[in-house]
Amino acid sequence: MKYTGVSNLPRARAFGLLAPLAVALFSHLGCASFTIRALDDCVRLGGLPGPEDMVLDASDNRHPRLLVSSQDRRQHDPMGEMLEPGHIYSVDLTNNLAPIALPFVERDDYPFHPHGLDLVEVNGGQLLYVINHALKNTHSIEVFRVEREQLVFVNRFWTDALISPNDLVALPDGQIYVSNDHLYKGVAALFGDALSFGWSNVVRFHVETGRWIVAADGISLANGVEVRENRLYVAATIDEGIYVYDRDPLSGSIGGPIDFIDVGSGVDNLIWEDEDHLLVAAHPDLFAFLDHLESAENPSPSEVYRVNVRTGNVERVFSDDGRLISASSTAISLENRLYVSQVFEPEIVSCSLSLQ
Repeated sequence: MKYTGVSNLPRARAFGLLAPLAVALFSHLGCASFTIRALDDCVRLGGLPGPEDMVLDASDNRHPRLLVSSQDRRQHDPMGEMLEPGHIYSVDLTNNLAPIALPFVERDDYPFHPHGLDLVEVNGGQLLYVINHALKNTHSIEVFRVEREQLVFVNRFWTDALISPNDLVALPDGQIYVSNDHLYKGVAALFGDALSFGWSNVVRFHVETGRWIVAADGISLANGVEVRENRLYVAATIDEGIYVYDRDPLSGSIGGPIDFIDVGSGVDNLIWEDEDHLLVAAHPDLFAFLDHLESAENPSPSEVYRVNVRTGNVERVFSDDGRLISASSTAISLENRLYVSQVFEPEIVSCSLSLQ
């Protein structure tokens, strides 16, 4: 695990001419070196179907809470549409209260199936940006004003640039960056993943023109995205690391990748722990993840890393074989507690964490 210069950025891996052969080969590669790194005092916070992404709302410092994107992600009708509606849950971290599904105000009856989300402070208030997979092939970004007991609908973005949106980061000036984890569907997507063709991208909302443009491409399964001043950070699940891009803070334009932080695991969402560190949830065995997608009976290992974006140091702070938590997707720390969400199962895990 190291911080590499631009000359060592990952290149497409030549696995052969046939994607099925590549998949068959790599399906035999498990996590031979995987070891559990347990934390103390772990508890499950239940009642949240598929809590794939979450953000910390500390606007009330006496009652910090998690806002959680919750969706039953396994149940579909014969046409491939999600059966159950999704919700945004509020999880109070001080009173150990049960999760509460926040009601929508001034929103229409358009289907709501949330995925990635982000919380941003604007003019003293808070806006929640949510990726909505409303229909199988129709995606949008919905914006809500956050109140303590409800979400007030503000806006909805539609664009053809949202091909397979996964995560997003929103900024106070209205800029938005969204990762598309795939640019193609079906067999083409499997082929691109198996051969690490880099068929995914990040698009951004150009505030001045109101247009969406490609900010970064050539990424093998773009996933979590984050911004800090003049840098854009993009998790690349298949490349098992984080791309770092130059960014113009005023215009929002993105240059080419300048670095790659090698995490060595299938990175998912990125969350700032402090000015220098990202907490990164990861999937150390992507084939176990695919089995887990099919059935809860198949556990998928989980990991959380702390990544120093200035030095490139990567520290594994938590790992589990899937029996405590399967397919970890997001990690947040607060007051020596680590909160880890997962893609499919209906719990968030909270554990004691000794910060270093």
